[in-house]
Amino acid sequence: MNHSPPIAGLPGRAPSRHLLLPVAHGGNALALGLLCCAGELLARWLWPWEDGGHAVGVAPPLLLAWLLVRPWRLWWSSLLGAAAGLWLALLLAGTPAWPALLLAAGPPLPALAMAWLMRRGGDAWPPSDLRGAALFLLGAGVVLPVLDTAWLAGWSRQLDIPSYRHDGLGLLLALSAGHLLLVPLALGLAHLRRPLAWRRIASALLVAVALLVPPWLLWQHQALVPAPSALMTIAAVPLLLWTLLEFGLSGVCTALLALAVLGTRMSHEGVGPFAGLAPPDAVLGMQAWTCATAGALWLVGVLLEQKRIAGRNLRDAYRRLSDLAGRVLVVQEEERTRIARDLHDDINQSLAAISIRMSYLKREVDPAQREAVAGIQQDLLRVSNDIRNMSHELHPAVLRFTGIASALVSLCNNHGTRTTLRFHCDAAPPEELGDECELSLFRIVQEAINNVEKHARAREVWVRLGVEGDDCVLSITDDGIGVNANRGRTPVGLGLISMEERARLLGGQLNVVAAPGGGTRVEVRFGLDRPTHRTH
Repeated sequence: MNHSPPIAGLPGRAPSRHLLLPVAHGGNALALGLLCCAGELLARWLWPWEDGGHAVGVAPPLLLAWLLVRPWRLWWSSLLGAAAGLWLALLLAGTPAWPALLLAAGPPLPALAMAWLMRRGGDAWPPSDLRGAALFLLGAGVVLPVLDTAWLAGWSRQLDIPSYRHDGLGLLLALSAGHLLLVPLALGLAHLRRPLAWRRIASALLVAVALLVPPWLLWQHQALVPAPSALMTIAAVPLLLWTLLEFGLSGVCTALLALAVLGTRMSHEGVGPFAGLAPPDAVLGMQAWTCATAGALWLVGVLLEQKRIAGRNLRDAYRRLSDLAGRVLVVQEEERTRIARDLHDDINQSLAAISIRMSYLKREVDPAQREAVAGIQQDLLRVSNDIRNMSHELHPAVLRFTGIASALVSLCNNHGTRTTLRFHCDAAPPEELGDECELSLFRIVQEAINNVEKHARAREVWVRLGVEGDDCVLSITDDGIGVNANRGRTPVGLGLISMEERARLLGGQLNVVAAPGGGTRVEVRFGLDRPTHRTH
């Protein structure tokens, strides 16, 4: 059968990858260029002086964050887009075209090197490695700002361009603050797994505004608090800590960015946390405080992320262990059922056949030996009864056919006839219990009674099953010697572990406490509104 190759240009044919790639590069460069240009113009607009300065550098940090989240094949168009956006912002600010092009060509290159190093080391977000966080703080907070400042301020002075000719220290701090704040903010938005609910956003904004009011009031009216002006930065700590705990690094960087812009504007007006200094020096102090606070919050955020990861891993391990324990209990029940069936159908039938043969033998032997044969036959009957009881305990048929209440009464009666214990059973279970739930309750009572017989030295046992409110409650109480006060520090048996696991599978919890008046009380309590308790 002849298959002709598809003809390009026919309707319905998917566009070629070679045609889509230039479109992707163009869209990538255009998007980043517009972001960089708008960010630079906004930063200039927020700057209180007309000297071309910035409170926070924008274009280089945006490029670094963009490179960290975009595919490798789009990197060269990202570099061109960032350079074009910075060049356009310089043009709109009044810089001549060729000097503006020279200034815009430098900052993308250090960002490219930094992004390449970070991508090689892994691009997980949020960061959870202290070494990686320290290297980022060193690279993005120190090295990149130094290189960009050297390029921008150096060429501005060399070519007599007013854009970045102001104090080099201010430019350095602005770029450092931009990298430390905007990169986490952009990466957090890019790695957002699911959009935040509007209700959570609204409540978060209300709390943030409420926490922003104290620093704004203190910075605006410092006469209200007789403290050195630099200590007024402490007023922002509640807002920063809350955003760090609630939203992580991205949230706290957003809050710190808002505080940096607010503090810079106030410093220009002679107020703010550094009001005791001249306005230019106060702005430098605000920028330095922003950088130092961002670095400290970065390290705290990494430690919190490590704690979150450790807690998540611990929960995952516990869930896997619980799932494994649940499967083990299922396999255990299947094996008990098989053993019970073998005991009842094979071994017990064989013993019955031997007993019948012993009856024939008893009639054929001499009268002097008949008593010995009858004794052996009685021993066989006792062994057969013991095997039958063992089979019923391994696989309680009464539980399957008559329910948990009758099964508990039968269990207590059987143990009462075999031991000196007196049992009091009061079982009034709810109707909606399923088969698996009833089996778990039966096994808990069974194991608890075995523990009483072996360790409690008790005379009476009370077994109760009933409903209290919305909960189903099972309790086994004895009047024995009581529980060990240091049980939590000593090894526990497999029986108690099995009881605790069965209680967890019911959605409840097992409690072993001292009973009033002496003895031990084992209680299991679980809610009846959980779907795991119903028969599927």
